[in-house]
Amino acid sequence: MNWGIIGTGNMGKVLLHSLTTSHAVEEENLYLYNRTLMKAYELLNQYPNVHVERSLTNMANKCDVLLLCAKPKEILEISKKLQPHIKKEQLVISITSSISTDHLDQILPCKTARMIPSITNQSLTGATLLTFGKRTNTMDQQMIKQTCKLFSNPVEVNDDNVRAASDIVSCGPAFLSYVLEDMIQSVEQETSLKREEAVNFVETMVIGFGRLLEERHFSLETLREKVMVKGGITGVGMEALEKEIHNSFNQVFKNTHQKFSAEKEMVEALTLEAKMNFSG
Repeated sequence: MNWGIIGTGNMGKVLLHSLTTSHAVEEENLYLYNRTLMKAYELLNQYPNVHVERSLTNMANKCDVLLLCAKPKEILEISKKLQPHIKKEQLVISITSSISTDHLDQILPCKTARMIPSITNQSLTGATLLTFGKRTNTMDQQMIKQTCKLFSNPVEVNDDNVRAASDIVSCGPAFLSYVLEDMIQSVEQETSLKREEAVNFVETMVIGFGRLLEERHFSLETLREKVMVKGGITGVGMEALEKEIHNSFNQVFKNTHQKFSAEKEMVEALTLEAKMNFSG
C-alpha cells in the first residue's frame, strides 16, 4: 500500500518521521508533494528512498492513502484539484480539526478520515485523534488504527470534542513549553542560577515526570500530593501558582475555540462553493 504526504511543513515532517521510523510505512511506499518542490526534495537527504512527485495528479495516481498536511483553506483547494483524479476506493485523510470528514465527503468521491497528530509522535509516543468518514468500512478503520498504533496511541473522537482534544494533544506541548520557559526565565531573574543550568534541570525534571506517569507510579493528583508536604516550601510556592495561574487555561480554550469557530465558518462556505461548482 502506498501512502502520500501532501505538504511537508512541520506536521508533514512529523508524520514522515513517525511513519518511517516506526516502519508503519516503508520509505519505498511513501510519496511526497509540496507546493515548493525543493522543500520536498531536501527531505531526500534524510529519507533517501521516498519518492517526490511534481504534481497532485501523480500523487492521486500512485497513492492508496493521501495525508493532507496543510492549512484548512489549502486543504480544500488541494481536495478540489484532486477530485477529478481520485477513485472511490482511495482514502484521503485531513490532519486539521476544522476540516471534518463531511467537508471532504462533499468534495471527494472516495473514503475519508481525519487524523490529528502531535509533535510527540516524533518520539513514537503521544496520541493521534481519529475520525472516520461515512464511506469507510471496518477494515479501513482498523487499518488506520493499526498504522497509528505503531507510533502513537490512536483515540477516536467526534466533531463535538475534536477541538478540546486537539488543544490538549496537539497544542498542549506548545502550551506546556511556554509555562516551562516562563519557569526558567523566572528562576534566572530571582536567583543566581544560570540559564544553562536551569534549562538542564527543567528538561531532566520533565523527562522524569513523564516517566513517572508512563510507568503508573502516580496520577497527576497523587504526584502533586506526594511532593507537596503540608506547611513545606513546595506548598508556599503552590500558593503563588494558585493565585497567578489557576483558571488561566480557561481563556486559552476560549481563544482556541473562537478561532476554530471562525475557521469552520470559512470552511463551510468554501465547501458549499466547491460543491456548487462541481454540480454546476
